[in-house]
Amino acid sequence: MLPCLPNKYVNNSKYIDVIKEYRRFLTLWNEIIARRHGNLQSKQINLFSTNIDDFVEVAAETNGIEFNDGFRGHLKPVFKEDSFTNVVSKISPLYQNSSMIPVFNYMKLHGSINWVANEKDDILLDQSLTLIQNVEKEIEKIDKTQVFTDFDDKTEFKNIKDYAENAKNVPGFSLSPAIDSFIKKYNELVMVNPRKAKFRETVLDLHFYELMRLYSNALERSSSMLFVMGFSFADEHLAKITVRAANSNPTLFILIFAHKEKAKEEISQNLNKGGAIINNNIIVASPESFQNAQQKNIKETMTGLSEFNFESINTYVFEIIKCLVSY
Repeated sequence: MLPCLPNKYVNNSKYIDVIKEYRRFLTLWNEIIARRHGNLQSKQINLFSTNIDDFVEVAAETNGIEFNDGFRGHLKPVFKEDSFTNVVSKISPLYQNSSMIPVFNYMKLHGSINWVANEKDDILLDQSLTLIQNVEKEIEKIDKTQVFTDFDDKTEFKNIKDYAENAKNVPGFSLSPAIDSFIKKYNELVMVNPRKAKFRETVLDLHFYELMRLYSNALERSSSMLFVMGFSFADEHLAKITVRAANSNPTLFILIFAHKEKAKEEISQNLNKGGAIINNNIIVASPESFQNAQQKNIKETMTGLSEFNFESINTYVFEIIKCLVSY
């Protein structure tokens, strides 16, 4: 969360490099989809993410592309899931011809650092990340002796209450009011924490369920393709939705990029927890297997591909797709 704070980390070289790759990714796909002929083919690009950072929003704003993050309104934007069905067209001033232009729909399945909730459980846009800054201030108030990490490796704690209860059993250890103050502020964040019972924690469950439904519906569309980057499907809920969609929609094709060969095995095991894959329409590609599947002339250009990360996927996959798509 902290690297996203304005005026603090934005001049960091790593931050700049990451934003650069996001901008490159959006530019590539904007060009690819813009080349689709006519208005019969959709020019919407659905981006689903379990990340909570605002890197995509920053990159999209910088690129000046048509971008839909689900918020409506200008003075006090409110999150509305039905806004993801909107299409954008432009009319030529001379002949009044109408044509659709590419639109990126960005759906954050686990919430976001720039989401806040009001008393009506509406999701509002926190553009300045005021809530994150307030959470950081609460952290700074905590005495470092209150940060307790010496737990038994075999013990599994499901939530912060379990940690607190365990800490109370340590002789001479007591929770300061600063801890309670931090927890109260942290719980205002509109995001899904990495726990087993993810969707039982918040009064905003309906928003998260609706986003999952949109993800499932997108996979049900005929002749759809899903690229998966930087995600291992360790989230069992998403693994089940994805495998179920692949089995019910044989025209769907899913290509998952594994960081390296070991990650390929891990992803395959996680997908198997979601059920048996019957249509052979999910491929998990490591850098090695991806190169071996290419034609000789393309394979020769991939000698520098040793791992799949955002930069290498942009270079060795999406750049090539852009070149192959003709006007």
